[in-house]
Amino acid sequence: MKDYALIYNPSSAAGKSRPVFDLALKTLQDLNVSFDSFKTEYPGHGISLARDLAKDGYRVIGCGGDGTCNEVFNGVMTSGKRPLVGFIPMGSGNDIPGAIGILPDIKRACEVIAEGFSESCDIGVAVKNDEKRYFIGIGSQGFDAEVTRRANKGKKRFSGTWNYVIATIAASLYYKNKNIRVTMDNDTFEGEATLAAVGNGPSYGGWMYMCCEACIHDGSFHVVVLGDLSKFRVMMNFTKMYYKQHLSLQKIHSYNSKRVKIEMVHAKDKPFQYQVDGEVLGPIPVSYEAIPDGYEFIKPRENEVLLEFNKKYADFIQQGKTKDYIWMRTKDSCRATKKQSQG
Repeated sequence: MKDYALIYNPSSAAGKSRPVFDLALKTLQDLNVSFDSFKTEYPGHGISLARDLAKDGYRVIGCGGDGTCNEVFNGVMTSGKRPLVGFIPMGSGNDIPGAIGILPDIKRACEVIAEGFSESCDIGVAVKNDEKRYFIGIGSQGFDAEVTRRANKGKKRFSGTWNYVIATIAASLYYKNKNIRVTMDNDTFEGEATLAAVGNGPSYGGWMYMCCEACIHDGSFHVVVLGDLSKFRVMMNFTKMYYKQHLSLQKIHSYNSKRVKIEMVHAKDKPFQYQVDGEVLGPIPVSYEAIPDGYEFIKPRENEVLLEFNKKYADFIQQGKTKDYIWMRTKDSCRATKKQSQG
């Protein structure tokens, strides 16, 4: 038996991922990685495939977008085994691999597997009616869950960041804020809100850093609630999430908590939908719990996504185009720390 099982979703990246997967196969072969490959055939198939392959003794690699990665992870979590898990990002959104520091670079992701470094990282679990869904990135409800629903429908026509931008514009045309209650370890938010996001990882939707203070080594979630923001303000400030400058806006509330419960205030209101790692699961109420060092992943020794972010936006910060902060890497963890800009 080979060491690794690659689970590939041929529908990733709007069905355009086959050449990318072929590149991954060749790269892994050149790196002398021992593997078998398996293809998903329908939604949810990644869960059963990963579960069975984990029981067979494979280390499991998810090859696709965030939906595929989440299915693969939930499959191994329910297998009763604890095999190493890794990812090769090749989807419309690659935020789950990004949460553990893997860049959306096929050759580099294959090198990470060949290098064989692994580390325990925090994970999250969403619970509703005793049903559990594990996640690595963000669980959210409200406007962003509606955007996710639309983005998932649009993957046949668009791929990448544009898919989420178009879905955001479409959702904003009719979306209405609602009153929710967010109960946390030491805080409670109650009032009209656009969305509430619970971040184990920092980004979703193709590198929108909604929960930009999230870190997979601190044992808690970064919780962000967008209060009663108008559609105009949401759209005007939409791009600030891409470079982590949105938390300073009025009516955006930021918290840290290990446990979070989200519910509607008024029973008569149609409830927000919730999603985790790009999979829309149903209406709230829902509860979240952070699991410190919950799983061991194949990953880079350093958070290469964070390092690349700082490199990309270094000139932007230095030129004084923002007066907030840049997120820098510390020496001993992926934890982001605030550093005042000179602008």
